[in-house]
Amino acid sequence: MPKRTGKCHCGNVKFETDLDPMLSMQCNCSSCRNLTGSVNMGMYYQEDEVSFEGEQVFYEYEGGSGGNMKMGFCPNCHTRVSARPEILEGVVGMPLGTFENAREIEGLKLEIWTSEKLKFLSDNGCFEMSVEDSGVMERMMALLETLENR
Repeated sequence: MPKRTGKCHCGNVKFETDLDPMLSMQCNCSSCRNLTGSVNMGMYYQEDEVSFEGEQVFYEYEGGSGGNMKMGFCPNCHTRVSARPEILEGVVGMPLGTFENAREIEGLKLEIWTSEKLKFLSDNGCFEMSVEDSGVMERMMALLETLENR
């Protein structure tokens, strides 16, 4: 399996993993849109499956599920490079756009907060599952299913 790598815009923060993500997801909530300036797509791993190089600064806020979100940013270019949701302890996500091979990634497993989805976005069949809310149970089930197959 090829190594997956990624970085912030300036290259000061880098990450790599030998594995495919446990969960690939798009979040349509207004909080993520505000934080990213766009639609949020991420690839999620167990923290010990990803190695980071370079300093990150962190911002915490209450996510749509009611739990805290801890976001890691490059202190130089301010690109978001990691997300650690409190409800998924031990899991870290990286934005899809930070992966060097993002164009090769096909489809996302889960789409959440479709109740807040922008009207002009449509599903072209790339999601295995879509839910109207935070999809906490769906996320947990997807992670557990992947863990069993690792």
